[in-house]
Amino acid sequence: MASSESVPHPVLPARRTRWRAVLAVLVLAPCTMAAVGWRDLQEVRRALELKMIDVPAGQTADYNDAHIEFAGLRAIPLEPGLPEDRTFLRARMLVDPARQGTQWLDCKLRVIDSSGRVWTEIEQVPRLVQRTLARPGEPEGTSCKGLAVTQAEPGSKVVIDAYYLVPRQAIPDLRVTLSTMDGRPAYLRFPASPEQ
Repeated sequence: MASSESVPHPVLPARRTRWRAVLAVLVLAPCTMAAVGWRDLQEVRRALELKMIDVPAGQTADYNDAHIEFAGLRAIPLEPGLPEDRTFLRARMLVDPARQGTQWLDCKLRVIDSSGRVWTEIEQVPRLVQRTLARPGEPEGTSCKGLAVTQAEPGSKVVIDAYYLVPRQAIPDLRVTLSTMDGRPAYLRFPASPEQ
């Protein structure tokens, strides 16, 4: 072979491969970012309570494949030896799942006063407080965060109790809100009710 002859180089296929790789990155990178962003947006949507559903006093509401009834609030009455400025409060809900296996994850049951102050439920409630707030003969309630609603049969009412430590003067204008992961961004708001 003479030195003046040029050896053919496979330049065209290499250039074509590079351009395809660049094009793939330009298409796939935004698609991946959009997919991850959409998933994150869905998770944020499931964490926020944005759409309030007001439930009239004495009415039930359909929410997250269940019929919800607000049974009321009950506070420990002021007696000698108890603090005058605060008390324990129990909010009671009756939940009737429409179908078995209703997803009831990340349940939030909170009380809110007219000025916007929010109280979340107490995780570990002393048995003495539970017994003091219980009425004779009434069924024992379960926590909102448990699997009681998910495992319940349709037509069986699940009693949910949530306990709070609130200022006594705030009790007359407290409202109760309820939401679950699958129900959000919608949430239920029940009006202030007379104590049970």
